[in-house]
Amino acid sequence: MKKDGVKKVITIIMVVVILITIYQYLVIAIKGGFFKKTETKVDEKIFSMVQNKEAEVTEFFTYGTSFSLSGRITNISKDNFESARLILSDGLEYEKTYKLETQIVEGNLVFDTGEINVGIGLDKLENKECYLLIRLKLNNSTEPRYYTLKNISDYKNIDYYTVTKDDQNRKINIGFLNKKSKDEAHNFLIIDVDKVEDLPEDVFDIVIDAGHGGSDTGEKFSGETEESITLEYAKLLKMELEEKGFKVKLTRDDSNTSLFTSTNVYHANGRITIACESKAKYMISFHVNNGANNLKGLEIYSPCRSNLKLAENIANKIVQNTSIQFSNNNSFKEAEGVYVRNFTKSVIKDYENTAKVKNYEPYPITLDTPYLYTIREVGGIATNAYVDGRNKEYSANKYYNSNQGAECYQIELGYIKNDLEIIKGEKEQYVKAIAEAICETVK
Repeated sequence: MKKDGVKKVITIIMVVVILITIYQYLVIAIKGGFFKKTETKVDEKIFSMVQNKEAEVTEFFTYGTSFSLSGRITNISKDNFESARLILSDGLEYEKTYKLETQIVEGNLVFDTGEINVGIGLDKLENKECYLLIRLKLNNSTEPRYYTLKNISDYKNIDYYTVTKDDQNRKINIGFLNKKSKDEAHNFLIIDVDKVEDLPEDVFDIVIDAGHGGSDTGEKFSGETEESITLEYAKLLKMELEEKGFKVKLTRDDSNTSLFTSTNVYHANGRITIACESKAKYMISFHVNNGANNLKGLEIYSPCRSNLKLAENIANKIVQNTSIQFSNNNSFKEAEGVYVRNFTKSVIKDYENTAKVKNYEPYPITLDTPYLYTIREVGGIATNAYVDGRNKEYSANKYYNSNQGAECYQIELGYIKNDLEIIKGEKEQYVKAIAEAICETVK
């Protein structure tokens, strides 16, 4: 046998021996409870850190790619309180810290993660199983106190799928459970991140809504209708985003457009229902404005109580790459081209009067409730969605009380009387700008 052949045989034998050794080690480790011991060690460390009293979670939800929660810790003195933070820990060396907004109310520490699209960035987490705790600093103690989280809300655990990145996805289980260690038992909020091969068939990254449709044509001018313009944009954006690797769903296309009316958006096959069932993290809803003759330009309507970075990026990219300008409309304006429209006191009063006339209990609308239903009703509890069917003109949005919501932006492409030429002639530039802004912010 030649020397090269002998070397190959020896190499193969060595590889086989190594593989057998690894296999034997794993068998011994599993039988000996090595992994169980590691898990026990983690549990013991976490249990040794935490207080007997637990923090109570009154609300929790995903919105866009973020996880948010709110709740309270009872019997905390205002004079003694210094600060509070959310801590995500695997019980070993991994730890991430997040801000909490806090206030003392009647002797209780009330906490909240703040803006609905900030919280804990789920798509940025590592593939680990972690405990979520609250770390409290008090003036009369040099050592912080750690509290576990107990669910006292009516909401169930969440299965979340990350946005597709580099053709990969991950599944995140967000759930409350009770654990015991020796003679102790605590409720925990655990966030478990694992890689998956593909998104489930019914889960999407982004849903695109072409406003209006069917008998509801929307705005009309010079032979053009809003419903046809928005559908053109929706189909183009879908293709552009899919080329960039996203999984995309349309609320309407050529196959179902004729079925829509102005009042069936919450039906089983309505636009809002389709959007919610997509389980998308983001939603883009296209519309065209029609206002006073002096109004023109681009407007991006955004969720309230949220970070406006994505809206600003979309607005800037569109203006930089098309002939459209930022709108000269100053009502509800937050930044150039960016708007946040909530219910006002007078509009709330009008809705209450309508409820009285039509004999139904008024909806629980507040000044923090988004006025535009496309933003409000796909966000669930994050955006104060409320359409539950009491107004018989509309069927119920079965997702109004959901703790998983899509982060929605309504793009008013321009004013149909003054911007139609740009809207019709520069579709490709608009769409490429929107897709670029989404990629920069999301990926």
